[in-house]
Amino acid sequence: MDAFTSEKRWTERFTRWRGLAWLDSNWAGLAVVAVAFVIAAAVSWRKWPDVLIDFGLQLYLPWRIDHGAVLYRDLHYLSGGPLSQYFNALLFKIFGVSFSTLIHANLAITAGMLVLIYHRFLAAADRWTATTICLGIVLVFAFNEYQVVGNYNYIAPYSHELFHGLVLSILAIAFLSDWVSKQKTGYAVAAGFCFGLVFLTKPEIFVALAAGVVTAFILYYVTRGRRDFMFRSVVAFLMAAVIPVLGFFLYFLSVEGWRASLYSTAFAWAPLWLTPVARNHFYLWCTGLDTPLSHLREMAIHFLCVALLAALYARLFQRQTGLGTKRTAWLVLMIPLLVAAGWFNWLNCGASLPLLGLAACILVLKNYRTLSVGREMTFPLVWSVFGLVLLAKLGLFSRVWHYGFALAMPAAITAIFLLFWLLPVLLEKKYDVDPRPFRFGVWLALMIGFGVLVYDSESWYTTKTLAVGQGGDRILAFDPRLNPAGAGVQLALEWIDKNVPRDGTLAVLPEGTTINYLSRRVNPTPCLDWTPTVLTAFGQAGMTAAFEKNPPDYIFLVERDTSEFGVGYFGRSPGYGVELMQWIEENYQPVYLIGHEPLRNGLFGIEILKRQASR
Repeated sequence: MDAFTSEKRWTERFTRWRGLAWLDSNWAGLAVVAVAFVIAAAVSWRKWPDVLIDFGLQLYLPWRIDHGAVLYRDLHYLSGGPLSQYFNALLFKIFGVSFSTLIHANLAITAGMLVLIYHRFLAAADRWTATTICLGIVLVFAFNEYQVVGNYNYIAPYSHELFHGLVLSILAIAFLSDWVSKQKTGYAVAAGFCFGLVFLTKPEIFVALAAGVVTAFILYYVTRGRRDFMFRSVVAFLMAAVIPVLGFFLYFLSVEGWRASLYSTAFAWAPLWLTPVARNHFYLWCTGLDTPLSHLREMAIHFLCVALLAALYARLFQRQTGLGTKRTAWLVLMIPLLVAAGWFNWLNCGASLPLLGLAACILVLKNYRTLSVGREMTFPLVWSVFGLVLLAKLGLFSRVWHYGFALAMPAAITAIFLLFWLLPVLLEKKYDVDPRPFRFGVWLALMIGFGVLVYDSESWYTTKTLAVGQGGDRILAFDPRLNPAGAGVQLALEWIDKNVPRDGTLAVLPEGTTINYLSRRVNPTPCLDWTPTVLTAFGQAGMTAAFEKNPPDYIFLVERDTSEFGVGYFGRSPGYGVELMQWIEENYQPVYLIGHEPLRNGLFGIEILKRQASR
């Protein structure tokens, strides 16, 4: 009788003795996840977005689409394909235009994703593993904020395309897993349809899913070998994948020409073809290519430390020759591990994910046949490949914060699966290592890490006490003494309510579409964002011409530090908005100033300018 069977029987006796037989259900762990989910949502309620950066577009675009605007033709957007914005517009049409609509939709999608992941890792491993994995998603990725800018969570993401693409990819992987195990073409059709939907979100998600799809097909060919069935399934998969893409093409074709329709349908990929966006200063930092040796060194050190600790404790917990043969010894041996876990900087825990993900892929693939006896291992294998390829978008700078909230999540789950379940199973079979103390040590270290990251996030959220907006659009921003942006936006909204007619138009430069959405005032131009990346993609001359052709009634100049892009202030740095700023100075006059004069010295302020009647 192995350790896992013994542990299961002990659990059954305990639950019967305590009258807690319901805990023996395989789904009991999901109750623990649900409690964590509710608490995390309550603690961070309405604090998820940033009041000026990025997230305003996620509210403004579906609102304008719901009122008849056409994405890409009437509204410039660089962050992804058309699926998410039209989906959110549909939600607005059905449930009403408000931030609350997106909150409840994203909570429901996240909850559904957790149930799916729990079910799949329960089938691949056990309840403890599935529960720990889902707790990791809830406590580290779904709700948290690790820096002054929000938006890097699943409830108010900076890009819904990234969030929706991630969820759809996980659903596709689940269908592919069922296709391999149950050999029914319908699962290939469902996976193909999800694949087509992911094409309409973001390229990095689609490429990672494509790697998972290829893995699933190769795996089926090697393990099953039914060529005729596989050929039919591949054809059905590709035909289903075309359906959502064709649907959007036909929609755009109803409002514009076929070339523009094709361009809009595949717009998520257009910046990669036509512009050098990926070579700017910001993306060099994002991928770690600005200091590659430093990131490579950190990756190697983290991985070696994990490998050495695993080897050390495997040796200590060997049944016949190890030191940890009694439970009292287990506790003593855990102390150094817990001290190390408490000392470790968990915000940098993502550094070793590429090597851990690669190790997991190799081990699962090498032991696939033996591990599959009584378990469903296709899902974790395809998941691991998907997570490893998705992590490549972060380059050498792998992390769980910033873009890592989505790009690193699958790889982080792979690492948990590797260290908490896969490695103990293989060590027991090959070296007679007792998996119980090994897993318990890993679990304790993970709980310390989860706790540290939750505390770090909560330290940001406790300072978000200022309400911006009203009713269903209310957002909680930072205390003005720490960050005056929220208070400035609220004062701007109050000024608009008193001075700008309902049909008045305004533009916020260089960024701040949240003001347009919360005030329900339209920007008459398609140019909603004037950050350097957007200017590179759409062309500064054309964007300036759009303003001259459809001048807004009011222009709001908002403080925005763009040094992360390697440029100075908008309108003052050569090549960055200078022509538009000159045109503004000729045609607009200042009427109100909130705080300090913006775009000069780093002090926050909003300057409101009104178009001169003579102009």
